[in-house]
Amino acid sequence: MRTMLLSFKPSVYEKIRTGIKIFEHRRSFPNEPIKAYMYVSSPICAITGIVYLGRRHELKDWEREFVSDKDAVERIKKYRELYNYAMEIVEFQETTEILLSQLRTDIEGFIAPQMYYYLDGKPLLAYLEDKLESKEINIKHTFENITSSQVCVH
Repeated sequence: MRTMLLSFKPSVYEKIRTGIKIFEHRRSFPNEPIKAYMYVSSPICAITGIVYLGRRHELKDWEREFVSDKDAVERIKKYRELYNYAMEIVEFQETTEILLSQLRTDIEGFIAPQMYYYLDGKPLLAYLEDKLESKEINIKHTFENITSSQVCVH
C-alpha cells in the first residue's frame, strides 16, 4: 500500500470524519489501495487524520450499472462534470493535529499539496509517523453491496 499526503477542503474532511461521506471523488487518482495523511486546507491548515482508500470506481461504469435509477444517473452525470473516479473510503482515523506553521518549521521546504503527493521513502513520512497520534474517532466502511442511493451523494 502506497502512502500519500492528500489535500481536503474542511467541509469534505468533516463529512469523512463523521462517516457521512464513504467515497472520495477525484478527477485523477491511482488505481491502488492508498494510505493518505489528510491535509485540511484553509482555514484549518493542518494534518488532522488518516484515510485508507480502497477500490477505485470509474463513474462512467456506475452510470451503466445504475441505469435503472434515473436519480442516480443524474447525480452521476453531474459528478462526471468534475470527477472521473470514486475511491472507497475503507477507514478513517482521526489524529492529533500538525499545523502548517509547524510543518514549515520542522520540515525544510514543506509545501502543502494542491491535490496529493507520495510520501514513500521521504523524511516527511517518518516525521508524520513519529508525531501523529490516533484519537478516538475511527470509522470503517464495508463495500460488499454498493447501492445506487450511495453513489455521488456527497
